[in-house]
Amino acid sequence: MGFLRQEDRVLAMCRRGFRWFTVIGAMALLTLGGGCAQIRPGFLRAKEPQPAVREVHALPIPPDVDYAQALDLGSGRRLFYSQRDLLYAQGDQFYPIVVQGFPRLAGVAPDGQAVAFLEPFEFEMAADLYVFDLPTRSLRRLTEHRDSGSTLSVKTAQWQDARTLYYLEGYRYGTVSHGGDLWKVDVRSGERRRLVQAMGIGGRFEEIVEFEFVPGAKLIRYVIVRHEEDGSETRRSHYCTLDGKPAE
Repeated sequence: MGFLRQEDRVLAMCRRGFRWFTVIGAMALLTLGGGCAQIRPGFLRAKEPQPAVREVHALPIPPDVDYAQALDLGSGRRLFYSQRDLLYAQGDQFYPIVVQGFPRLAGVAPDGQAVAFLEPFEFEMAADLYVFDLPTRSLRRLTEHRDSGSTLSVKTAQWQDARTLYYLEGYRYGTVSHGGDLWKVDVRSGERRRLVQAMGIGGRFEEIVEFEFVPGAKLIRYVIVRHEEDGSETRRSHYCTLDGKPAE
């Protein structure tokens, strides 16, 4: 009987030990799971949005530059660009500017201190407008189409002065849309404002397909195309102030 009681005591101790082992194992799994969540945030949590401004660092070794075109920015600064890449060179230092590839150069600011470009400028892709500041070598994204899954895309952009860009924003999909609405953006504050709306008015398919600044006057000339049901197009020129007020 004493032997049986001793055996019962041993079995009871084993059962208690198993329960403690189960609790400790569960705690270890929870701790490990939390560690995985910290190591791979994209696996369990939504990825944090990309910062609007980021510093661009030099490449560790000079690249084998063989790009289609090169733009001389003066003072030993050059801008190399091709269909897939955009590279800023200052002396013997090279800085890759592209984020996704397929950039389209929109021009250098009038004071020569910044470069604007669209990316990715490819068929049915959501292109955003970027500005690369040359003195600070910082890249700023001025629109947010790529991350938001927008159906819109930036089609073209022009500098008006060293602080202001004007651009067309239109439908991303389809083979007909080449333009959109006219917008302006302050490259320092990031404030955007739509100046002229052409799309979606009166059930007609209209869009602004081009614009230009009128020399000697603070006016913008823009062209609206109306796409008819029979496949024909009608074009009309209009004028507005730099703030978008009609100036016919």
